[in-house]
Amino acid sequence: MLNPNTKKINLLEEECTLYAKHLTLDNIGLNGQKRLKKAKVLVIGAGGLGCPAMLYLAAAGIGYIGIIDNDNIDISNLNRQILYSFNNLNQDKLICAKNKLNSINPYCKIILHSYKIKQENAFEVIQYYDIIIDACDNFDTRYIIDKYCYSLHKVHIYGAIQQFESQINVFNYKNSICYSNIYPFNIHLLNNNCENYGVIGSITGHIGILQTTEAIKIVLSIGKIIYNKLIIFNLLYIYTKDTSIYLSKRQKISIKVNKTDNKLRFFIPQLKYKHLKGKFYHNYLIVDIRQEYEFRKNHLPYSVNITLNKFKNKKTILFLKYTNRKKIMIYCHTTYRSLIVSNILNKYKIKYSIVKYNY
Repeated sequence: MLNPNTKKINLLEEECTLYAKHLTLDNIGLNGQKRLKKAKVLVIGAGGLGCPAMLYLAAAGIGYIGIIDNDNIDISNLNRQILYSFNNLNQDKLICAKNKLNSINPYCKIILHSYKIKQENAFEVIQYYDIIIDACDNFDTRYIIDKYCYSLHKVHIYGAIQQFESQINVFNYKNSICYSNIYPFNIHLLNNNCENYGVIGSITGHIGILQTTEAIKIVLSIGKIIYNKLIIFNLLYIYTKDTSIYLSKRQKISIKVNKTDNKLRFFIPQLKYKHLKGKFYHNYLIVDIRQEYEFRKNHLPYSVNITLNKFKNKKTILFLKYTNRKKIMIYCHTTYRSLIVSNILNKYKIKYSIVKYNY
C-alpha cells in the first residue's frame, strides 16, 4: 500500500538517529520516513543491479525488502555484485545478501524467495509487494514481470545494462506504458547479459541506485518520475538520451519488418554477409546507427554510419527520403536504439527494415 496510515507506524529512538538526515529534509521528514518503513519492495535478481539497489533500499529504511534469486556466488560476480566478497564464494546469494543488509539496517525485514520467477509463481509473490524492481538479466523473466505487474497494477522499475551503456524506465506508473509496449514479445529479443557481452561494474551501480531512487520517490510521492519515457546513458562518452513515448489505449510500438523479403529476416553471423552476392548492396542502404567508435571498430561492408542523435537532424531525414528508392536496413546490436529510430522513421513514413544481430 503506497498510501499507508502512518499514525499506526512508530519509529524507535535509534531509528530516528539512523534516519536523521532524512528527517531534516522537507520532502521526507517523520511522516515520509514512516511511509518508507511501511513500503514493500521486491527486487528480482540479486546480481549487478540488485546489489546496489538493495543496499540503498535498506539504508533508506524500506520496511520490507523481498529478494528473488537462486544462484550461488561465483568469483566472476565480485567486480559488480558489491554485496558479496571472497569469503562468500560458492555460498547462496540470498543468505549472504540478507546477512549484509541486516548488518546495515536491522530494522528492515528481508524476505527471501529462493527460486526463479516463473509463470507458476509470479502472481503469488508479486501481489504482496508495492513496487517491483526488475534487476534480472534475461528477456523471458522480464516478460513475466511485465505480465503480472500489469495485471496486478504494480509499479515496475526496469533497468538494463551493457558494456558502458544503460537504460531505465518506470512502467505501470499512473497508467503509463508497460515493458511490452516498448519491446513487443514478437520481436524475439536476444539475451544480452554480462556473461556474453561484458560490462563495467560501476554501470550496474549507477542504474541500480537510480532504480532505488525512483522507488523511494514513488513511495514518498515526490519529485519527477521516469515514466512514459526511456532514459538511455552512455557513461563512456557521457551521452544521455531521453526518449518520450506516448501511447493511446495501450497500443503496441512495433518494428516494421518487410516479411515478404527473406533477405531482411536473417541473422548476421560475425558481422559479415559472406553468403550474399555483390548486387545485394546496390539495392539496399545499410544504416549503422551505433556510435562512431563502435562503427570504426567493426562494421558491415558498404554500410553508412548515422548515429542515433543525428536522426533529429532534418538533413538526415531528407537524405533517407531521397535514398528511399533503395530499401533501407537499420543495423544496431542493441534493440532499444533500433526502436527509437523505428519510431522516428515511422513518423516520416520512411520504409525500412531492421537487421537482427546474432550473438
